[in-house]
Amino acid sequence: MTVHSAPRPTPKSIHPEPVDTIYDAIIIGSGIGGLVTASQLAAKGAKVLVLERYLIPGGSAGYFERQGYRFDVGASMIFGFGQNGTTNLLTRALTAVHQQLETLPDPVQIHYHLPNGLDLKVHRDYEAFLQALILHFPHEAQGIRRFYDECWRVFNCLNTMELLSLEEPRYLMRVFFQHPLACLGLVQYLPQNAGDVARRHIQDPDLLRFIDMECYCWSVVPAGQTPMINAGMVFCDRHYGGIRYPKGGVGQIAQSLVAGMEAAGGRILYRSRVTQILMENNQAVGVRLASGLEYRGKRIISNATRWDTFEKLLPIDRMPRAEKRWQQRYRQSPSFLSLHLGVKAELLPKGVECHHIILEDWATMESEQGTIFVSIPTLLDP
Repeated sequence: MTVHSAPRPTPKSIHPEPVDTIYDAIIIGSGIGGLVTASQLAAKGAKVLVLERYLIPGGSAGYFERQGYRFDVGASMIFGFGQNGTTNLLTRALTAVHQQLETLPDPVQIHYHLPNGLDLKVHRDYEAFLQALILHFPHEAQGIRRFYDECWRVFNCLNTMELLSLEEPRYLMRVFFQHPLACLGLVQYLPQNAGDVARRHIQDPDLLRFIDMECYCWSVVPAGQTPMINAGMVFCDRHYGGIRYPKGGVGQIAQSLVAGMEAAGGRILYRSRVTQILMENNQAVGVRLASGLEYRGKRIISNATRWDTFEKLLPIDRMPRAEKRWQQRYRQSPSFLSLHLGVKAELLPKGVECHHIILEDWATMESEQGTIFVSIPTLLDP
């Protein structure tokens, strides 16, 4: 509900350069993943073109305006703006293209309102959070510390290495030789989930349900289906780097990445809907827009969903076997309904926090309309 009037991006001409230009990389979509990829490549001298179907960049990290209000499209609980270590991914992505954002610290990540009177704030200060949780479960004081301290062991390993893809063998091999001890520390956690680790230290069923919610609120699955490495990252970075909100709204992240990419020589086209990835000799060589224009590139990178990429942009009868296997294993989560509201400030209780999670019955945590997420970023950035 932030009411800043940041400059809007100016839509570029439909073809800023001759369409026979061959780019080093064409990125389909300007979500944060696509923009980080594009800006990193441009910073290293690659000739980059980003194609965005909408009027502004950002995707689910964009914004929209209604009746004087500016709303974040998606998340407003932002990790990655810390100043130290390697887990400050947004800071590092912006720095690579000489950009910097003013951010506002959130002293409480989440205020939980859960069944059986479990009302708890996750403070930025780690010890304050532990004490608040132990107050609800004094008989599990040792187990609580052991579980979250084990999360820190995972995080400390991650926070010493450059974070790219843990699924890429060449990356893992390179990082292993650079940081052998950190990698060895992570190996034991690769096959483990947060639920199994929690049950080694904790017996109270309500506390284990709380760990489920701690995972569900960002992974959209309970702890038993959340990789321990991911849990270690989230549960600790909220205390290490902290939750920080970009001044002017989440949309500022995408706009800053675009500014840095363009300063490095990259280009972005808005209102440019890709309808087909062009193939020659079983190799992606370009894209075709809804307008009929075609652009050629040495590498085609899709920031669209994997469903759109493999079922709409590429011939569905040539879907890779690995993708077919993934789709066969995939289980859809329940839908989320988002309401964007403008409310009178005086209606909010004094001292109310920015982010809340409300659940009345543990049995409905994963059900539609079961868990309610409330975000009021205007409290941080009026």
